[in-house]
Amino acid sequence: MGKSEKPLAEQSDYSETLPLAEEQAEIIKHRHVDAKIQVSRTTHTRQEALASELMQEEVHITHIPFNKRLADDEIPQMRQEGDLLIIPVIEEEVEIVRRKVLKEEIHILKNTTSEKYTQNVTLRHQEVTIIKDEN
Repeated sequence: MGKSEKPLAEQSDYSETLPLAEEQAEIIKHRHVDAKIQVSRTTHTRQEALASELMQEEVHITHIPFNKRLADDEIPQMRQEGDLLIIPVIEEEVEIVRRKVLKEEIHILKNTTSEKYTQNVTLRHQEVTIIKDEN
């Protein structure tokens, strides 16, 4: 060794790191089944009668001839008498003198009937069953 050479331990700018021991960790996952669940769905049907009332209207039209002479200022109006609707029909006739003549009335009578109506329909409902199997 020469003058300028010093042993490594005596050199001031020298450093060295030596690993002595190292710890390591590891995670291991395992699947553990402690219970099983079974889910089932059942659909049930039932017949049910739905009852309702159906309405029906029927109209009867009758022509009633009149041939009645009316005064010049007389104009019959459409009118309602109970369930009967009366519509006057006027015609003018030409003579030497013009006058109004009630030719006819139209009578409209409305009858309402009803009947019971039943129809069978299928209705569904569902149930869910859950079974837990413990291991």
